[in-house]
Amino acid sequence: MGFLLILWRLIVIVQTFFAYGTAYRLTKNGGDNGISLFGWLIVFGLAALIPGLGIYLWLRYREI
Repeated sequence: MGFLLILWRLIVIVQTFFAYGTAYRLTKNGGDNGISLFGWLIVFGLAALIPGLGIYLWLRYREI
């Protein structure tokens, strides 16, 4: 059980780094302001809590 929690936490940390990059990229393509960045950080930060979803979104929005 402890191994799964450690693995989940590591995945969340990696996905959080991907979330920052994706939020910045989407902000640059859309409304280039702080409110837009804050909104995207909330969305992708919550997505980072679900294993696999943050990486999927990063791959999906990587080519924009």
